[in-house]
Amino acid sequence: MILRKFTVLTSSLLFLCSSIALTAEDQGIKLNVERLALVIGNSAYQTAPLKNPINDAEDMAANLKNLGFKVILKKNADQRTMEDTIRYFGKQLRGAGVGLFYFAGHGMQVDGRNYLIPINAKIDSESDVKYESVDAGRVLGKMEDAENQINIVILDACRSNPFSRNFRTSERGLARMDAPKGSLIAYATAPGEVAADGPERNGIFTKYLMKHMIVPNLPIELVLKQARIDVAQATGGRQIPWESSSLMGNFYFNSKKSTINIKKTDKSKIPSESVSETHVAAISDDSKRNIEPWTGIWDLHYWWGGYKFVLKQNGNKVKSTNDSYFKFSGTIEGNTLTGRIEGLDNSSNPAILKIKISSDNKSFSGSFRAPGWNPGESHLWGKRRQ
Repeated sequence: MILRKFTVLTSSLLFLCSSIALTAEDQGIKLNVERLALVIGNSAYQTAPLKNPINDAEDMAANLKNLGFKVILKKNADQRTMEDTIRYFGKQLRGAGVGLFYFAGHGMQVDGRNYLIPINAKIDSESDVKYESVDAGRVLGKMEDAENQINIVILDACRSNPFSRNFRTSERGLARMDAPKGSLIAYATAPGEVAADGPERNGIFTKYLMKHMIVPNLPIELVLKQARIDVAQATGGRQIPWESSSLMGNFYFNSKKSTINIKKTDKSKIPSESVSETHVAAISDDSKRNIEPWTGIWDLHYWWGGYKFVLKQNGNKVKSTNDSYFKFSGTIEGNTLTGRIEGLDNSSNPAILKIKISSDNKSFSGSFRAPGWNPGESHLWGKRRQ
């Protein structure tokens, strides 16, 4: 009987403690964490839906968790959800060492202020924005209130304004925000400019940011610099990431020690499918060009912009490597290459390309058809990088 009473009492206490713990979290009692991140990705807009932000948010959240962050992840959030989560995030941030906010989706500036667009926003004119959206300044305010050591804001939200046709002004992208003391604000592109959504799983900026943030012992300033170099190269200079910083100390996403073993590499044993830019450059001499004229690093240009392609020829077949901006595959007949580029028109329809290489194997020209938006032919040209 005594044992039974003790068991019942213990169970009751456990239930009571569990209830208190849940209630405490709901009421905003701060969590004992050193790194806390809020990640939001909005794709399912009624006007101008986006492909990448949901993927960006999921992948960024996974990266941050692996780097020691406690992550709050929200996908396709409406205005109420975004505001409530930002408020909750600010409360949990008190006492944390590092706070990070990441947003992927539509964003815009109105009268010099930046707004993050929820999926349920109903915007007919500029006056609707501040009532239907979330002021990015609210995030900075909550992070300042927390008085923690370091705060980082990352905005991959500089897509084209889908509501601009109804606006009086033609302001593009996001406006510059000054980073408060001990904080850093990173943008997918320069203030007033527009970033690309990206033809692959991730947005271009987020793709390269995640690539470099996992590098051991790389300060955040160098992480952003390396990402900027890659984005600029991938977009032919059309998109240049930018940041504003007032950090007072060093911050590393990955502070783990790494050991690098330098070994001589037998280039003949490097798989053709994983050929790197360094490897291609090493084999792109004149004798190699005579055997495999399409192997190498190329800049392809058309009326919309310029893009990097790293091509590898195998017999009469040519494929792009993972270093290329778009995925390409084609077949050679004489000095002409005919193939398909996936994602050139931001749809599932591949563009059909036909180009002819020059006699010195240093340039090409030709045309392409992109059924998704241009049923006719458009001119394109390219040259080999030296």
